[in-house]
Amino acid sequence: LELFGAMCTPLRRVLKLPQGAAPLSRQAGRLPSRSTARPGGAAAARRGAASVSAASFTPRRSRFDLPVERSADPVSRFKLGEPPEGDEIPRKAIRLDRITAEDVAMQWPPPALVEASIPVANEVRRPHLWLTDDTTISAEDVGRFVKLPRDDLLELLPEGPCGELARDLTLVPSRTRPVGLMLRKLSVELIMQLQELRDATNARGQPRINKAGFLLDGHRGVGKSQVLNLITMWARRNGWLVVLEPATARYRTEIADIKRSNNGVYIQNEFAQQFLEATSIANRQKLQEIPVDMSAYGSTVIDGEPVKEARRLYNPLIEKTVDQEVAAQGLDEFERLRRVAAYAKQVRMPSMVEQLRDPVNVWEIVEFGLENQAYATQAVAEMFVQLQRQVTHPVLVIVDQWNECFPVSQYVSIRYDNTRFHGYIPAYHLTMPRALHRWDGNKYRRGLKICATSWARYKRRDYRPELLGVKDHEVRTVRNFSQLEFANYVTYLRMMNVLHNFPREDLEYHYMLTQGNGFQARKLLSTLY
Repeated sequence: LELFGAMCTPLRRVLKLPQGAAPLSRQAGRLPSRSTARPGGAAAARRGAASVSAASFTPRRSRFDLPVERSADPVSRFKLGEPPEGDEIPRKAIRLDRITAEDVAMQWPPPALVEASIPVANEVRRPHLWLTDDTTISAEDVGRFVKLPRDDLLELLPEGPCGELARDLTLVPSRTRPVGLMLRKLSVELIMQLQELRDATNARGQPRINKAGFLLDGHRGVGKSQVLNLITMWARRNGWLVVLEPATARYRTEIADIKRSNNGVYIQNEFAQQFLEATSIANRQKLQEIPVDMSAYGSTVIDGEPVKEARRLYNPLIEKTVDQEVAAQGLDEFERLRRVAAYAKQVRMPSMVEQLRDPVNVWEIVEFGLENQAYATQAVAEMFVQLQRQVTHPVLVIVDQWNECFPVSQYVSIRYDNTRFHGYIPAYHLTMPRALHRWDGNKYRRGLKICATSWARYKRRDYRPELLGVKDHEVRTVRNFSQLEFANYVTYLRMMNVLHNFPREDLEYHYMLTQGNGFQARKLLSTLY
């Protein structure tokens, strides 16, 4: 009120109002009321004014206004507590620019927060869900999940994961939480066999692996690709040189530049360069440690085919030329054969040997293919030849979607019109599927090959792997989840916040619906819950 009076003093001086006069708004708004208009109204107005001044004035409030505290004094609720007598803290003025870190440390954090005990984590309800010790794996660990940080997936699978692991990761809401891969029965079996084959030797004590490999077969969604992912990560952690191809089907379905060679093979240099780049990320150090076998170097030509098969194409032309010379000059049979051999030696085949004559290690061959796209296909073939001859590191070649190397591709050519291919180029006539389609694990001195089929695009019509050289004891069948594995799979999805409010009593019912198939289980559970 004093402040308001001080503000009104200059206004009074301007308007020349007396000191005790009423405000201007009140004088301007003073109108005769109904009570003063009729007789006796003045007395009633004076009685009403006296009653209002005597009683406490309550302003009229709207029904949608904020509530008013009537029980307690609103000033006392927001007033700082007064310190008890005798414990007064001396107060002094403090400038914000002079506050030091010591002053802040004295005020925060409070001792009650620092001295609070750390809560102890409760034991999980399913202690057999995670694999606790990954150094020793036994049959009792079947159905457990191997916990893997996200960085380990990028480090151990730089080529990309096999199958639909990327789709499984997109279901997890967290982008930093570690993920898990289930340890299947076949995974334990293959890991145990690879442990024995890693340091295997022959009768002379030289490192040898006398096994061609394994072919993983089974229905769609049983987990063949996840077995390959787990085997790849385990092998790289245990010193194996792993050459991984997770998506073989893309070489026949994705369109890129191709060139036809004289052998009738279509060169895919762009895909070959991508394959070399992905292989070099995880294997560069081991490739640098493998010396080049010069007796086998240069055994392929620019399209990846052997030199002997490429030279064989020029034999009819050479023989025709020599026969014309024999008829014109009257030469004998001995001179004819000598001239055929001499002309065959003069045939020059395009090869990377003319550019890279003396490579020291296998990495130089891979690096040359990365820098020169025209020789990338030959670099892939030369790399596989050197890996078959070396004994420095155990080699594991893993190919997913192996059966995709044999159907027709999306490429068309007039050469295949009016044939059983109906104008489409077969996938095994392309250089990249051609480098992976052979069952040649027995050619590796210290290595083997693991392939897996994929039935996402095709049905299992007439599938006979024995025609490709695969023996019966080399075929491994991946089955559906058992009841224990299915229960652990549902628990894992619930812990990763993929499933919400899953009814425990319906676990057997959903197992019956999906028959333990991983693809069907993920599709059904993620849709319903």
